[in-house]
Amino acid sequence: MTCPHCGKEIFDNQAFCQYCGGRTGSGSPLPTTETGGRKKTAWEDRDVHGFFGGILRTIQSTLFSPTEFFRTMTVTGGLTEPLLFSLIIGMVGLMISYVWQILLQGTIQNFLPPEMSSAAGYDMFHGLGIAVMAILSPVAIILWLFIWSGIVHLCLMLVRGARQGFEATFRAVAYSHSTYLFMALPFCGGIIAAIWSIVLIIIGLKEAHEISGGKASFAELFPIFLCCGVAIMGILFLGLMAASVGALMQQ
Repeated sequence: MTCPHCGKEIFDNQAFCQYCGGRTGSGSPLPTTETGGRKKTAWEDRDVHGFFGGILRTIQSTLFSPTEFFRTMTVTGGLTEPLLFSLIIGMVGLMISYVWQILLQGTIQNFLPPEMSSAAGYDMFHGLGIAVMAILSPVAIILWLFIWSGIVHLCLMLVRGARQGFEATFRAVAYSHSTYLFMALPFCGGIIAAIWSIVLIIIGLKEAHEISGGKASFAELFPIFLCCGVAIMGILFLGLMAASVGALMQQ
């Protein structure tokens, strides 16, 4: 018989393919569909799709069929699986981004002032910074996922849009991190990942909580605009303070 996922020859009555790890159809897999048409994501249903099949199908669905993905995504089952998915995708994107930074280090030095690029400690501190980021990135990804999910869920509660609980919000945010893969692109990857992630989170909130697009957009965009506004006000305040101090010193 052949594997229904990779098409390679396998033994008869074999429950899992030894090549891709996917379920072959032999045996009795547990049902994965909930009431209301919701079901496990391919990533959470790795007994059927295998590790690589599950993660690739989930990435494909979130990036190119987000409405269908979040409309049928289970909103129960715990936070571990979506957290693990977000962590894996985030680390892959960031590590490739770090590799690009190392490869492009010489080009970046060409744009720096001669006294800075020739400093004895520049290479050491640059390499140390990349190493520190690589170590702290998993912690940062996890913390950011919980913090941003909490902020977004609070905004949903303000507009009475938190119909499915915090887990639904967390799952929408976590699976929207499929866009982290675009961080592997040099120069513009981070911008693409951020913008696309915002769009996916809005779609995810709308479908997971079964609310209007307006409420979902408010929950995601309001804290972003608020943070940007506070940052701009802070910069203006510091600028005014610096100008005032400079004027006093000239008197």
